[in-house]
Amino acid sequence: MAATRSEKDLFIQVYKRFPEPIDHGEGIYLFDQKGRKYLDFLSGIAVNALGYNHPAVLQAVEKQLKRNLHLSNYFVQDVQLELAESLLNLTPYSKLFLSNSGTEAIEGLIKLVRKWGLQRGKRKIIAFEGGFHGRTLGAVSITGQSKYRESFQPLLPDIEFIPFNDVNALNNALDENVAGVFFEGITGEGGIVPISDAMLKALKQGKEKYDFLIITDEIQTGVGRTGYFYYYETFPFSPDAIATAKGLGGGLPLAAFCVKEEIADVFSPGEHGTTYGGNPLACAAGLATVREVSQPAFLAHVRDTGAYLMQRLKEIIDLYPDLCLDVRGSGLMCGLDVARNGSEIMHAAFHKGLIFNIAGGGKTLRFLPPLIIGKENVDEAMDILLPLLKTFR
Repeated sequence: MAATRSEKDLFIQVYKRFPEPIDHGEGIYLFDQKGRKYLDFLSGIAVNALGYNHPAVLQAVEKQLKRNLHLSNYFVQDVQLELAESLLNLTPYSKLFLSNSGTEAIEGLIKLVRKWGLQRGKRKIIAFEGGFHGRTLGAVSITGQSKYRESFQPLLPDIEFIPFNDVNALNNALDENVAGVFFEGITGEGGIVPISDAMLKALKQGKEKYDFLIITDEIQTGVGRTGYFYYYETFPFSPDAIATAKGLGGGLPLAAFCVKEEIADVFSPGEHGTTYGGNPLACAAGLATVREVSQPAFLAHVRDTGAYLMQRLKEIIDLYPDLCLDVRGSGLMCGLDVARNGSEIMHAAFHKGLIFNIAGGGKTLRFLPPLIIGKENVDEAMDILLPLLKTFR
């Protein structure tokens, strides 16, 4: 039975949605209820790493459907163990905690840092301006964008924000009271800005001097998005813990935080938990996704296709230097800065059959296509975007 009332009548209005309801997806395309096809360069905001109806994910989900949808964490099932082992084998981490969403993974890590720090007389957490870590109160407390914070004060105490990639500001903020530093290797909502080598060096040196935990938010950058299974693989050190979500579940709600051996026993039984975290159906989809994405040839494909996308975006800057200012990113996480009209460009592209969104306060066109796209799909996107941008010069 079809709904008789509209989205605006039924839902609390917190989203700015695209105008056409979507009927289904196939591969790298979405189809609306009128049958119109859209090239999806957003992939559920970096969630649908393998696109839509990928056979490996479908097979895993169909198999788990016949077993059970939910168990509770009084039990453990093989699919959870296999997923955990796969993730830990791909990383330097010894244990993990499964949850439903990125913001929940961040919440768990804030709690872990707080407890670890209190045991050592350390209370301060450092985060970065422009960062985004989720929408719950704890995650908002370390999100360095006022539009997400100002209506919900007071937030968690003992949080200090510093400008992203400002080494002097970091060095001035570090002291014996710092329990942890949270950051994204490449900012998502903040405009696709990679952390600098100088900042990574300063973090490494600061940790050696003051003994704090380094926590990397891999929610958007993880599971192959940047051409590496996790972006921290490009760092000169391994973080003490990471949060991972989005692409991890292959389209279903799944997240985790992974920790090194030294902090694997910070929580006591009962101090943290979840009802749905580690849901077997989500874990089945996640395991299939991890197995596909972690293959060296698959990651090489992401790097190669991502380099081609960056090349084509740089050509746009050469064509329209008055409108298009800069391009940044890694793998298939790319941002194109525009001088004006970011929202209008996004909506105009949608009406032409290309989906992406904006970040960086509306100044960055954010491209997060399914990791299975090819160079011909990049060309297809550019064939839509190029003439459209000409109209905004």
